[in-house]
Amino acid sequence: MRWIVETVPCDGADPLALFDAVRESDGFFWSRASHAFATSGALHTIESRGAQRFADAANEVQDLLSSIGGRAGAVFEAQFPLLVGGFGCDAEPASDPIWAGFPALRFVLPARALVQRHGTSTLAGVAEVGVHTSQAAARAALRARLLRERERLLQRDGREPGGSAARDYRVEADRSPAQYRALVEAARDAVTAGVFEKLVVARSVRFASREPIDVLALLGGLRRSYPSCTTFAVKRGDRSFVGASPERLVRVRGRQVDAAAVAGSAPRGRSPEEDERLGTALRECKKDQEEHAAVVRGLREALAPLCVGLDVPEAPRLLRIEGIQHLETPIAGTLRDDANLFDLAGRVHPTPAVAGAPRDAALAWLARREALVRGWYGGGVGFVDAAGGGELWAGLRSALVCGTDARLYAGAGIVAASDPEAELVETRLKLRALLVPLLEL
Repeated sequence: MRWIVETVPCDGADPLALFDAVRESDGFFWSRASHAFATSGALHTIESRGAQRFADAANEVQDLLSSIGGRAGAVFEAQFPLLVGGFGCDAEPASDPIWAGFPALRFVLPARALVQRHGTSTLAGVAEVGVHTSQAAARAALRARLLRERERLLQRDGREPGGSAARDYRVEADRSPAQYRALVEAARDAVTAGVFEKLVVARSVRFASREPIDVLALLGGLRRSYPSCTTFAVKRGDRSFVGASPERLVRVRGRQVDAAAVAGSAPRGRSPEEDERLGTALRECKKDQEEHAAVVRGLREALAPLCVGLDVPEAPRLLRIEGIQHLETPIAGTLRDDANLFDLAGRVHPTPAVAGAPRDAALAWLARREALVRGWYGGGVGFVDAAGGGELWAGLRSALVCGTDARLYAGAGIVAASDPEAELVETRLKLRALLVPLLEL
């Protein structure tokens, strides 16, 4: 197997244009700060499930990396991601058919990618070349396809997504406020009894519209509203998993490892003075300190065996985004020579911020009591580069969109001092991250 990669400059094109143009089953979009990219197609697929899904994926990635070298490897590493995809909250595929196409873990080698860095865009194409095929002829054909694609993208990029026409819609919660408060009480009782250090209980809301939901417009709205978050979308057929995540699971650049503990929440203030007061109260709140400390400990214990030294600040900082603020502790270290991105993912996921602690017992309790098929909500979304590094973000502040429906998800961390009504309010704040942009389409 031989892979070739060709690139052409594509300045003036937004990666959203490529995502909008996806006609294959697979599409991917990623945006954070001055870096954004979109991909389409799937030339090679890595899927795995079960307790060994990350280890199995790591082995397959290594096999793929060994088949890519020379100019192709250099282009992959320097300009765009080798693999894109994600994984679910659970080690087995979701039982709810709405998550069809989103297995326990799935990453793909895309056929095309449009990467934008600091306003400069590059369109890349990938092709597999047989042993009896002229590489020069294959490159010429691939470049010709890219030039045609560039023209289509530049024409398409001027389209104004979405519209302001009134739409008919309804919003339905998966359970009543009283039922969610009861679930929080049960989780709090289990923590108070010493069975758990923390539990994260979630709920979902269905947004049903008479008209198809414009995923492109939704992504544009999320990117504008939450510039400090990572806006993402994973397209599988007629379904798209979309979100604006505030929480990095893990990033590997060279041997540098970065992760973040995000837990403890408060609303934003309507004035700078109120915002500062709410932030100070969040820092000093014993309940939020306890919840946050559990996540920091969990990440430290997960990362330590695979890292040479960890830098963990003694006190968290404030992560302020639109509508909500969190306690955040950045964690950094140096990756061991025999470890990789998927080894780290297997150890840190699911973090105490999305499941609880102890992890296995928390997952078992949630399976019995939460009665919610999370799918890729609470899982991870990201990319792998040709050096074996990459970046994964938690699938939070997210929704699964299919046609006229969107399923939104949000959760709250429960400790002994949790108040059921306050935790319900916290989920409402988190649900607004997707609900408000949906209402503005």
